[in-house]
Amino acid sequence: MMNNHVISHLDRRRFLGVAALTTTLPSFLARTGLAMQPDDEGTDPFSTWPNDRVLVVVQLAGGNDGLNTLIPYENDAYYQARPKLAIPASETLKLNDQLGLHPRMDDFLHLYDEGGLAILNNVGYPNPNRSHFRATEIWETAAPQPGGPTTGWIGRYFDHECRGMDSPMLGLQIGDRMAQTFEHPQPRAVTIPHPDLFTWPNEPTIAQGLRRLNNVQPTTNSTLDFIQRVSNQTLDLSRRIQHALANDSSSNDYLPFAFQQALRLVARMIVNRIPTRVYYVSLGGFDTHANQSIRHAALLQEVSQGLTAFRNDLLKSGHWDRTLVMTFSEFGRRVAENQSGGTDHGAANTMFMLGGKIRPGIYGGPPDLEHLDEGDLKHRLDFRSVYATILRDWLTTDPKAILGEDQPTLPLLTT
Repeated sequence: MMNNHVISHLDRRRFLGVAALTTTLPSFLARTGLAMQPDDEGTDPFSTWPNDRVLVVVQLAGGNDGLNTLIPYENDAYYQARPKLAIPASETLKLNDQLGLHPRMDDFLHLYDEGGLAILNNVGYPNPNRSHFRATEIWETAAPQPGGPTTGWIGRYFDHECRGMDSPMLGLQIGDRMAQTFEHPQPRAVTIPHPDLFTWPNEPTIAQGLRRLNNVQPTTNSTLDFIQRVSNQTLDLSRRIQHALANDSSSNDYLPFAFQQALRLVARMIVNRIPTRVYYVSLGGFDTHANQSIRHAALLQEVSQGLTAFRNDLLKSGHWDRTLVMTFSEFGRRVAENQSGGTDHGAANTMFMLGGKIRPGIYGGPPDLEHLDEGDLKHRLDFRSVYATILRDWLTTDPKAILGEDQPTLPLLTT
């Protein structure tokens, strides 16, 4: 019989921490099993899916400065608008006779030269919003118009395409908040705050306490039974992910930063064919209103290094062809620098796409700095066209069923 005596012997602070953690795992708490590995007959958990492809969404949170990421180094208007922040043409990593990458993105330059990188420029939507919260919501719901759906575009995809799947972890986000990208009345995604969550490295009391809860008989107390079920399933998920990490043969190129270690965890789960369809990883710090130069350079270097290490890891293990990576940021920055050595919230921006089936190149062309919209870049590519392309050509589903309207697609992917 489980009673309050059991709980009293747990460290209350740690126990409440676990309870708080489990509120970020809503989709598998109502289920009794996790179909994360082949069954007793060796059935591949991907066998009932249209294909075994995965999508990795990378959020550059805060509003990345696209103009200093993909640099129009031959455009005088760029240097006039940014007398202090503009990247000199002599330092730009040139991709063609007009555009080049930030000098700290040399890993991406090599990837581009090898034909493994697509760059989408001037991406946005009509009537752009400059609020962090609202702009992120627009990208995550794919609904720029007021009154549109509040569910996430991937959440709607899961509901439309994956209703018969057993796995409650079709989506996995590594971060502090559940991305609205996965939002749905019947969620099929899990959020964990840190890559080390399930290893319990320095928290033996938590693991021991959960096991004690797991070993007692069910009671008629619904609250305590719920906690017991949560502990049971948390440990189950821990064991399964630890199994995936046990024989870690990943590249040593990952640096000991949270973003790159999150990518490393995602790579291990892909290699071990855990049936997660979409992964979501964030890197923050891009809201560069002041002292932008050094901060932005370090962030772009981490993006370039981290995603290149991720690509090399999956290429080495033979899983790159079934992986697609898409970066996004809620908005770009203003064309003109401000008086604080930074840039303020803008509109159209730059996206990157990587994968074994990507068609390399630059899409959307150079920015038009002569015809601005109240000081902001006008978009040429609607981000919903990018989503439609991913849905149709990668996830093999009807984009209109997810986005609610027809969107033109782009030649981003090979068949």
